Amino acid sequence: MSNALAASPEPVVSNQPSETEPLLGRAGAATQREDAPLWRNLFLGTGVLAQIGLLILIVTVWVSIFSVPVGLFTLHPLLNSIGVLLIFEAVLLLQPTHTPGQKNKGAIAHSILTGASLLLLIGAGVAIVLNKIRIKHAHFDSTHAILGLTVYILVLAQTIVGFAQFYTPRVFGSVENAKAIYKYHRIAGYTIQLLLNATLLAASRTTFALGPLKLKTWKVAIGLSLVFLGVFPRIKKEKLGFKR
Repeated sequence: MSNALAASPEPVVSNQPSETEPLLGRAGAATQREDAPLWRNLFLGTGVLAQIGLLILIVTVWVSIFSVPVGLFTLHPLLNSIGVLLIFEAVLLLQPTHTPGQKNKGAIAHSILTGASLLLLIGAGVAIVLNKIRIKHAHFDSTHAILGLTVYILVLAQTIVGFAQFYTPRVFGSVENAKAIYKYHRIAGYTIQLLLNATLLAASRTTFALGPLKLKTWKVAIGLSLVFLGVFPRIKKEKLGFKR
């Protein structure tokens, strides 16, 4: 959401690939066309790999969850999986924007998706805490649980800061001050995505996942790898404060 209030418009970059470019484009080259709808950003360049990876993750998790009796625990992976999906989609939507108008629309969509994701993650966290209380199970007794709590806290902080940057920038003293920390918001966002990947992998190695759920770590790893290959090559270094 912090991409929307750039100080000055950036030059339009053509999406037309040359004969020597890779099929999915060069790293950081995914750029929204002037007349293209926002939703196409989800599939632009390597974005299509991310969509395939997210589909694999959702199907893998949901098939495993509904293979056992539905209960309070069920809400934890279901809400988490949708929340994680929205986080990645929010980033994929915003990454290719480059004109002021595109950035504004992208930031609004980004904020809606990340806001919805936060609510889902909170619901998932409450569900697992209540479930552990119900069955008298220890809290934070696994790598997955510790990583999960860390991600919840970071997503909450990231969402609050992002909303403030875009909707109430004067909280930071001025619009210029809010713009000055955009790059840190983006870096933090990509760091959270890496932690999300680690959390999901750790989830596939828990006792319950390996036992009753029969969740296959290799399927989760394939899905996460495709998401990584879809999201990170589209990062524009200049948006992180680095030279092209």
